[in-house]
Amino acid sequence: MTEPARSSTEPAASALPHALLRAGLLAPARYLEAVGAVRDDGFWHRWGQAALLALAVGQVLAGVVFFFAFNWADLPPFAKLGAIQAGIALCVAGAWLGRRRPVAWEALLTSAAMLVGVLLAVFGQIYQTGADAYTLFVGWAALILPWVVLSGALAPWALWLVVAGIGAATYAAQIAMPMDWIAPQAVAALMALFYAGALAAREGLARRPGLAWLRPLWPRRLLVATILGLTFAAAAPSTFATGLGRDDWLALAVFTVAAVGLALIYRRLDDFPSVVLAVLAISLLVTLAGLRVVWETEDALLGWFGMLAVVLTVFGAALALLRRLREEMLAHG
Repeated sequence: MTEPARSSTEPAASALPHALLRAGLLAPARYLEAVGAVRDDGFWHRWGQAALLALAVGQVLAGVVFFFAFNWADLPPFAKLGAIQAGIALCVAGAWLGRRRPVAWEALLTSAAMLVGVLLAVFGQIYQTGADAYTLFVGWAALILPWVVLSGALAPWALWLVVAGIGAATYAAQIAMPMDWIAPQAVAALMALFYAGALAAREGLARRPGLAWLRPLWPRRLLVATILGLTFAAAAPSTFATGLGRDDWLALAVFTVAAVGLALIYRRLDDFPSVVLAVLAISLLVTLAGLRVVWETEDALLGWFGMLAVVLTVFGAALALLRRLREEMLAHG
């Protein structure tokens, strides 16, 4: 669901107790009291309501899926398809009736888009066509795209990006890679590029006055985590390869560009959580490379101590870097 907008003064106010504590102007025993005094209770109340609504919608949709799975043998085909189509129609009608309430609009449109995927899955179970799994996700993404474009809401876009990504991944796994059209590392690079395009679109459009619904930060951080996860998954096996081929170098280069680029961009934008994600991803890959070197030592005891030293050194350095960056960001408000 859409994250309630923070007031412009809240970040500076929430950092004030920490700054006072570090300057010695606030007693440690009264730190929590000071944090409570400057906390924006209204923001957290709205955030809690949105989080509970998102959890409720997810639980209801999961219940629909499990209902059909448990009662599959006892339901006639008409009931299976009719019940889901009725659910889609009710969600769309409810979204239209509640279009002046953004939370209801977003929740019901997301539910309708999710039920389209359930409908396609049920249809495929009733009428076995032998089609590959990627056709479900590609068809699902194509069918809900008009709703998503017209929704003006983040949750449907997040669902569409997930479905489209799964469709691309399953197509690569079932068609492109078995036919030797593309290597797994290239698949990861292309998918990361797709999500990087979505991230760039979000960053560029969020500044426009009519697109304030794009401004919450959770989509940015979700996309950053997705890009880093895809590129890291492709690059990690290369650290243990006996000989690096062209695809291995491609994976390492794409991960390096993605992680370093995201860290620099969001350091400039003062988005500390996104910087943390990038630094941790780099630390994990450096740790894997160090463990590979240490693991090849002939002395087992030296190898175990070397592995421990690598982990402590890399993550200690990462922690020191992140603490310094956090202090710089707090100093600038």
